[in-house]
Amino acid sequence: ADTQQMAYTNLATMRSLPQFPLIEAHLMSPQLRNLETLLRSAGVDPDKQVNELVLGWRGQAQDTTRFFGLAEGTFDPNQVHEFFVNNRMMIQRYSGYDFYAFGSGTARTDMFFTFIDSSRAAFGRLADLKALIDVQNSTRPALNTNADFRRWEGDLDGVAPQWGITTGLAAANQAIPWLTQGKKIQVDPSALFGAVKAVLYRVDWGSQIMAHLSIVCKNAEAANGFSQLLTLLRNAQPAVSKNVSPALSQILQNLNVQVVGSRLNLEASASINNLAQLLNAPVQNQGGQ
Repeated sequence: ADTQQMAYTNLATMRSLPQFPLIEAHLMSPQLRNLETLLRSAGVDPDKQVNELVLGWRGQAQDTTRFFGLAEGTFDPNQVHEFFVNNRMMIQRYSGYDFYAFGSGTARTDMFFTFIDSSRAAFGRLADLKALIDVQNSTRPALNTNADFRRWEGDLDGVAPQWGITTGLAAANQAIPWLTQGKKIQVDPSALFGAVKAVLYRVDWGSQIMAHLSIVCKNAEAANGFSQLLTLLRNAQPAVSKNVSPALSQILQNLNVQVVGSRLNLEASASINNLAQLLNAPVQNQGGQ
């Protein structure tokens, strides 16, 4: 119930897209790729057996590498168990579930995974994985006890193969660096994000990527403030183009902005190459280093 951010991906749907190899290159973090490698060695083929994936981040610490998740698909838990036993790899028992260590299992940052049943697997750092199992066993409140998250999920579920929800604090930590690109601007984005309840997004993948975002603000004044911030950033791009990602500049120039009450709705399109450029570009700090 203390989740601050969640991201959903329907891999089964996205695999049918001709550009999926390019998309996949930007979907998988190094930690997920390493976990995938371990699962392959244990006889699991994530490309065929994992259909849906949900990642989450909890608490106030915004460590992007500390994620946990659930995967739905078709699994053979006995096969994986035998692999770990035969190779004398670490297995921990918790509340009736076998936790398989990804790594030595002794470091605080080590990942573990477990099978809830033959169609669901869970993974994360030990404390986060235990929390997921506690939710499964109804000894800890689930995310759906949060009425806001439940309503936001209802707005997004089924509308696109990829979508996510980020609370205001988490959204600020992610958005401010690439929005400002290290520059000082007339509007203080940190102050604006203090009035944000959440950012909802969905992504439609095709020859062009269509991203739809809704910034859910506490009031209409904040929504109008974000509209002003985006206008300033869009107008500033030509003057600072040598210091700004061309992909960001293009996305801002083509951005469709609409304020509806306390929500700011945004629509933008970009090529996969532009998205890769934006995701991989180093963010400058205030000193321009």
